[in-house]
Amino acid sequence: MGLAHDRTLLDRLISACAVPVNLLAARRHGGERSPAGMPVADPIMNWREVRRATAHLLPGRRYRRRLLWRYTLTWDKPT
Repeated sequence: MGLAHDRTLLDRLISACAVPVNLLAARRHGGERSPAGMPVADPIMNWREVRRATAHLLPGRRYRRRLLWRYTLTWDKPT
């Protein structure tokens, strides 16, 4: 699981859909945005860069953009 930053208008529109969900989740958890002490680094790649780099490094990987500005990669090592 990772984070990517928005580069294009489409990226920004998709990410904007997560704002209401994020606010509801924070409210549900007493206003906390993340667990105390959890390290979080700012993303260094945008969505397209993540897709391209992982396609090259992990052939056959499954890339899915998730809600709340995250993506998941699933890769099975070839036998």
